[in-house]
Amino acid sequence: MGQHKGIVLNTSFDMMIAPKRLSNGLIKTGVVISETIDQEVATVLKLSQGDLKEDPLLGAGLNKFIRGQYKSSQIEHRIRQQLNLAGINYDEYKEKINTTINPSK
Repeated sequence: MGQHKGIVLNTSFDMMIAPKRLSNGLIKTGVVISETIDQEVATVLKLSQGDLKEDPLLGAGLNKFIRGQYKSSQIEHRIRQQLNLAGINYDEYKEKINTTINPSK
């Protein structure tokens, strides 16, 4: 899976800040930079198309599936399509999730 490093967001989707001070009291850094693939996936799944001005086609729009009569294959297709649009390989990410949930495999 490709590198997805960037600014880490907290659960409210605000920048995570962890100030570090030098011995003289000045702040060295505050923004947390780390692996961001999970938050990128969460963002794509949370968005509906049109929510993001820079890319109005991006967004899985999963709300419409909540009360609808959709097959799991239709939902999976939508998620695959949107993650690929965001530059995230669906199959690799799915394998990462399976490995995390079932580490013995």
